[in-house]
Amino acid sequence: MTTSQDKVRDLAYMNQHHVQMFFFPESWASAANQANLNWINVDFPPTPRRIIPRSPGVYAFVVEPNMFNFSPANGLFYVGKATNLYERVGAYITDMNADYDSKNTRAHIWMMLNQWNSHLKYYYVTTNTVDEAEELEDQMILAFKPHYNKRLDAVTARAERAFS
Repeated sequence: MTTSQDKVRDLAYMNQHHVQMFFFPESWASAANQANLNWINVDFPPTPRRIIPRSPGVYAFVVEPNMFNFSPANGLFYVGKATNLYERVGAYITDMNADYDSKNTRAHIWMMLNQWNSHLKYYYVTTNTVDEAEELEDQMILAFKPHYNKRLDAVTARAERAFS
C-alpha cells in the first residue's frame, strides 16, 4: 500500500527532475546566428576521452531521452566555452565522479551531471581562437538561456526573478 509519505517522497523526487525551458523569440532574433558550425556530439562522459580535441571551442550539455525517434524532446541544459575542450570535459568528468562538497562544487552543475547521467550528450564545436569561443558562447546563452547557465543578461535575470 502506498502511504502519504511515499507519495510526498515521489513528488519531491519528480520535482527534482523539473527543468524550466526558456523560449524567447526576441532573444533568438537578437543573437548572431552562425549556421556554418559543425557540431559533434558524443555520450557523456566520452569514451575514450581522447576523441575530444585539445582545441578551443564551445560545448553544450543536452539531455536526450532517445525515445520515439523524436529529437525535439531533447533539452539544451548548459553552454560553455573552453580554451581546451579535452581539459574542460575532463574537469566535468572529475566533478561528476566527486562527492558533493558545498565549498568546492558548483551545486547546479554537479546536480546536472549526476541527475541526468546516462542521458547527457556532450556537443562540441572547435573554434580558431578562444575569443571566437567566447563570442559564440555569449550568443548561444543570449539566444537559448539554458537552464543550468546562471550567467544571464540583466534584463533576462530580472524577468526570470519576477516570474519565478
